[in-house]
Amino acid sequence: MNGVTRDVYVLLQIYPPEASDDDDDPPLDVIAVNPSEAELKGYLVAYEYRYRAACEDFDAWDDLSEDWGDEHDRMLDELADQYQVYGSLISGTKFEIVECPSGGRPSRDEEPEPVIPPVAHG
Repeated sequence: MNGVTRDVYVLLQIYPPEASDDDDDPPLDVIAVNPSEAELKGYLVAYEYRYRAACEDFDAWDDLSEDWGDEHDRMLDELADQYQVYGSLISGTKFEIVECPSGGRPSRDEEPEPVIPPVAHG
């Protein structure tokens, strides 16, 4: 791109503070990255609808008297596949689109990670 960086937008899935193991930053997942904020907003409308439906189904299924186990993992995976959503299914999760001005490239102050060529096996 001739040295020109394009801004990109990132869709974050931000879980409620009680989902965190520590008190610092809330846990989150990056759901999508796109150079078009408008396209990402359109994606979010449909994604959030599916995510909320998956949370409702999981909450209706979950017996809160039982500790998390293999059956919970199975149901989480099944609903994530069915609704085409990612991460944990936690009611109260919020979504935010943020701008990433560097286009994912390191800032001038950061040293890029070295690129190590693959080793030929012969």
